[in-house]
Amino acid sequence: MNIQSFVEKRKEMGLSQKALSKGICTQATLSKFENNGKIPSMKILIQLCNRLDLALDDIIGIDNNGKKKQIQAMNKAEFNLIIEEYDNSWEILKEIDLDSLSDDLKATMQYYYLKGYLNVLDDGDLLEAVFDFNRILSDLDAKGETIFTFLAFVGMGMVYAQQGDDAKSEYYFSKVFNDIYGMEIDDVTKIWRYINIIFYCSLYYSNRKEFETANTLLRYGVKICQDNHVTYYIARIYEQLAINKCEVDGQSDDVLDLLNKAQVFSEFNHNENELIKIRKLIKDCK
Repeated sequence: MNIQSFVEKRKEMGLSQKALSKGICTQATLSKFENNGKIPSMKILIQLCNRLDLALDDIIGIDNNGKKKQIQAMNKAEFNLIIEEYDNSWEILKEIDLDSLSDDLKATMQYYYLKGYLNVLDDGDLLEAVFDFNRILSDLDAKGETIFTFLAFVGMGMVYAQQGDDAKSEYYFSKVFNDIYGMEIDDVTKIWRYINIIFYCSLYYSNRKEFETANTLLRYGVKICQDNHVTYYIARIYEQLAINKCEVDGQSDDVLDLLNKAQVFSEFNHNENELIKIRKLIKDCK
């Protein structure tokens, strides 16, 4: 029984025992499992694992084959994407054997989405990113039935935005924007990806100085984070709200208040990359 990996995943997700157990079991039941190894009913354990996007195999040790290790590694790379640890994500992806994932459609799409985003966000090869996103859009999820299609739309939009092609970037972001409020969220991993979509859409409209649209998305992102007890993205959201506020109204106490909120969440999550940026913004604002 690998309880430690369960606990580490809960903490990595930024979930308290109370948040994880809500609607599934009592906090006391979860505490007994984590601290004393007392196994709840199999039904409860399955629900808890699903909320953490963990396979039951990962906890009770039925199977620990190479593919599962690679998927766990990609989950770590995806988390690093949120906290902007791009070098570590690249190192992980370079070790992934894509052929071994060929029978797992979800894992294959996760690989291409991650590689595409890294190329866009870390000054990589934009042509390679287009290829990665097109693998999802034209082949792996041609009917647009998963969240990976929306992630790929955002990725394509970011590519064309970097190239200064307003028509093409707007084309892709508008395809996401039309459906952004109706996307289904049924596990923690989807929440991360959903907030990812909201954040980068808001960043796009912020850069276009369409602040009303951008701020509406950012405030919606805050609500999703709060409703689902997910804290890792919220610092970046508050930071962008502060930047937008400063762009419109100039430096003010409201801007400083938003930056202070961003700093609190960055410190809580030990996100050093974000803290460096926020502390500089706070210094400039005073």
